[in-house]
Amino acid sequence: ITMPGQYLTAQDLFRGPTMQAPAQASNSGLALLDTPAPRVPFEAELIGNIFQGSYIAGVAHISQGALHSGAGFIQKIDHEKGELTIGAKGGAQGARVRLNDPDGVYGAVSVPQLDARFQLDKENSPVHARTGFPVCIPRSAVADDPKCPRGNRPADSNIRQFTCARPGARAASIDAPRHDCNPELPIPLRVGDYVTYSGMLQELPGEGFIIAAHGLEAELGVYTSPGSEPVYVFIEEAIQGTKGERFSTIPPDEATPSIPQEETTRFRIVGFTTDPSRNVEIKIADIGREVNGQNDIGVSLTGPAGLTPSNGPQMGRFRNTWPSKDAARAVRRDAIAEVGGSPHAKLASGLTSGKYGAPVGEYIFPERTRFGVPGYALPVSFENFCFLRAGGGTMPTDTGPQPIGAITPFPESGHPLSQPVGNGSARACDGQ
Repeated sequence: ITMPGQYLTAQDLFRGPTMQAPAQASNSGLALLDTPAPRVPFEAELIGNIFQGSYIAGVAHISQGALHSGAGFIQKIDHEKGELTIGAKGGAQGARVRLNDPDGVYGAVSVPQLDARFQLDKENSPVHARTGFPVCIPRSAVADDPKCPRGNRPADSNIRQFTCARPGARAASIDAPRHDCNPELPIPLRVGDYVTYSGMLQELPGEGFIIAAHGLEAELGVYTSPGSEPVYVFIEEAIQGTKGERFSTIPPDEATPSIPQEETTRFRIVGFTTDPSRNVEIKIADIGREVNGQNDIGVSLTGPAGLTPSNGPQMGRFRNTWPSKDAARAVRRDAIAEVGGSPHAKLASGLTSGKYGAPVGEYIFPERTRFGVPGYALPVSFENFCFLRAGGGTMPTDTGPQPIGAITPFPESGHPLSQPVGNGSARACDGQ
């Protein structure tokens, strides 16, 4: 199940807001008929097929609202609570936003009342500048925060594009002048910064409603020195086509001899890096999934050559769209961006230098090309979702780690095997 900042099993979901209690078989606290019912409703997006008269889901997203986001200027910072007031510039009545950050990576440790199921992504950097460089909320208004030091940002608040460089290192560009700072630490946010946030409404006892954010992006252009470590990268958009064998007929309408349809393997990626001098390799994979002793099984779309980031407008951006009729490939769960030449060292913050992994944001399923023929939607080609068909990896349970098998019941499309590859007998999920 894809949550805003992490994957969860159904068992995790029913452990409740702390994710510590034993799973409750009938009460997640997210449904309106639960006891107690949530103060604000949640939504579930389920994508699946109708098989033998039953609706069976293959993809599930749960959030309070997929489009719950806002933007504005930071009006005030409550350093002790890690709370930002965000709204019109110069105002004081904006939205109250706190990061749902139980480990306190980007500011004060969030209060335990925030729902841990909707916390931010711990392994990537969902709190960042436009380039992917991490940002933070200082934990004190008086003392300098060693994890979010003032010196990591120019004293002049009007300088919002710069290179965070160690002494002697050069700037990424003449448009991003160097500033002596420690690139292993995030950049502190300030009053007056413009930010965009995503999160959920949550009521705190005696404090009213706040927005518990799982993501925040600051309108700052922060870069790293060419070829230096660490380097940061993030994925803004990842879309994958699922292809799927053509249907000559779809039961029970066997009288339709040929269904006008379109399938695609198109894959699109958009992302940003703090070092435009190095190319970025793009992979699609199933992070955490193990098959035949191989972890994070997947494939590189670019090879080591990678994509070349922009050195002009929107410096650091990389993007590409692979052809719609490209060779058939297994459908993956995640997209990965890796900066070329980086050793991908683990940082003290928990991030990995030069690497970012995120769920594929959208799948493109087979579509009809003539309205009304056959009069209903084409099935989703879940046979190409190898991680659903074959399983792989483990999941935590109350009795310890358990292997993840194939999803049962399976959301059958009518095609028992995955997509053929070429003219031979090979299939997209062979060995996957």
